[in-house]
This record gives sequence, structure tokens and C-alpha cells, in this order.
Amino acid sequence: MAEIADHVSASIPESLMLSRLAISEQMREFFIEMWLQNPALAKQAGAKVQGILSPLGQMEE
Repeated sequence: MAEIADHVSASIPESLMLSRLAISEQMREFFIEMWLQNPALAKQAGAKVQGILSPLGQMEE
């Protein structure tokens, strides 16, 4: 249990955090674009994905 406590107090370097956030943003953009191009796939992904995409669909109209 002491090992877990040691890891909790460790800090993540800002450069690493920013690079991981950038990768996450790229992944988010990729999936949103994929779902917009394939609405059937977005439907399979469920209500949460449809909720994410619904404001985007309103902007495109």
C-alpha cells in the first residue's frame, strides 16, 4: 500500500502533460470527424456520442 501513496504524490512534468493533452485532442477530433462522416457508426456508439455531435450538426445546417 505504501507504493500507491508514493505514486500519488509524484508530479507529472508540464511538457508531458501538454503532449498527452495534445494527443487526446487529436484523437477527439479524429473520432468526431469519423462520426460526422458515418452517422450509422455514431448511432452504434450510443446516446453519449449523439449528444456530443448534436450541437455540431446544428452548426452545419
